[in-house]
Amino acid sequence: MSRPTLALDDRRTQRARVVGALHEQRKSRTDLVEQFGVSSSLITRLVRSLIDDGILRELGTQAQAIGRPPVRLEVVRDHGALLAVSCTSEGLRARCVNLHGGIIAETRAEAIDGVISPESIGDAIAALIERTPRVLGIGVAVPGVVDAETGDVSAAPDIGWTEEVPLRSMLRERFGVVVTIDNDVNLMMASERRTLDERASRNAVYLYLGTRGIGAGIIAGGRLIEGDHGAAGEIGLSPLSATDRTDFEDTTSTLAIASRLEAAGHTVDAPAVDRLLALADDGDAAALRIRADVLAAFSHAIAVITTLLDPHVILLGGHARSFRESERSAMLEALRGELPFLPDIRSARPKPDAVLDSALNRCWQQLLAGGL
Repeated sequence: MSRPTLALDDRRTQRARVVGALHEQRKSRTDLVEQFGVSSSLITRLVRSLIDDGILRELGTQAQAIGRPPVRLEVVRDHGALLAVSCTSEGLRARCVNLHGGIIAETRAEAIDGVISPESIGDAIAALIERTPRVLGIGVAVPGVVDAETGDVSAAPDIGWTEEVPLRSMLRERFGVVVTIDNDVNLMMASERRTLDERASRNAVYLYLGTRGIGAGIIAGGRLIEGDHGAAGEIGLSPLSATDRTDFEDTTSTLAIASRLEAAGHTVDAPAVDRLLALADDGDAAALRIRADVLAAFSHAIAVITTLLDPHVILLGGHARSFRESERSAMLEALRGELPFLPDIRSARPKPDAVLDSALNRCWQQLLAGGL
């Protein structure tokens, strides 16, 4: 297999690729020559220019048994900062980090009646920028349909957006830096993928149960699938069957579950799925019916996903993490014998910072893609 080379790249791309390699791990000039398969003179020129610009710095030598010890290089921590925002129906979180990932500043804001306006996202970013030196890029995660090419959000019902919002253009115009906009479930999938074995990481689906919506992050053949309009994975909009045109999320979102429990005379003062399972365990007739309907809906969704994508694993995230082994088994049992292969069904790992971390990583990659 041929090694990656810098030889044919333009100068800005060469510099960015060197910085990207050093962002992952401290290395010497010799390590970079080996990694990229280019001359030591090219690496020396690139490193010198990056040191002169304050992007890289030299560390102490690395001890070795024979020969001259190499000088290690690292990205300068305070050369700049990255900023990420994660939006949910409850509110938004924003965080600034230095180029070593250390947290500089954070902020939170509650949603107003379940709505986060585009303007409030901008205001939260502005407040952090006032406390942060030299922000280089901004990454925003939203629970909606995001066009990867334009950064437009065509729908985000979980935060009250029913019309298209040109979010990336708005933020670029206001702050003048690199901006990435991503679907939050895709970012959850990106985070979870790093914990999977090689086979599972090539074909996996993250099925997320949210407050109002249900979405899926899809890795197929080792690639994230976004679709023509960024709407791949919007499985919550699919009908429950050929005869029942009701959307999956209309009956199975946590709001829908809570509404059905309340209609049956129950208070819902805990997460709706947890409350449903507790009542069903106690033998409540209404809860047992609702649980059966919810599991049937998930079983149908798993069948659709499996017949189209044949994933190795489907990870249940969001409120669906509350489903236990018995519920996950019931989802698959209805499909046994109906499909040629059944996926592994697991709960996603609880990672409160997964979306922010993935948004920061996407922002960094986009910044490097533009060259330095």
